[in-house]
Amino acid sequence: MGKDFEIIISEKSERYNNFMAVYGTNIIKVISPFPELVSLPDSKEPVLAYFLDLDLITETQRENLICHISEKFQQSRKVVEDNLEKIGMPILAKDCTLVINNPQKYFD
Repeated sequence: MGKDFEIIISEKSERYNNFMAVYGTNIIKVISPFPELVSLPDSKEPVLAYFLDLDLITETQRENLICHISEKFQQSRKVVEDNLEKIGMPILAKDCTLVINNPQKYFD
């Protein structure tokens, strides 16, 4: 399903450079077109976020992501890998624009 949903990270976002370093692009596939409220370690209030489709990133992108999160939050690779599997990877909705490819598939 995620193949039809992608986000474009704004060049004005404070996370843009990190996103480019991790993924090598500012366009990435997400699981759903509907953002969810999530609690993040660096946010006092829940925020809206899309979830990265981990099945649609390359091994290099996955490795970069694990290293980035591990360094940023000073967590072991194992903890990061486990959390990616359990929780997923949220991407703040405020930092991006959603694109739906082939929207005609979703209309009756």
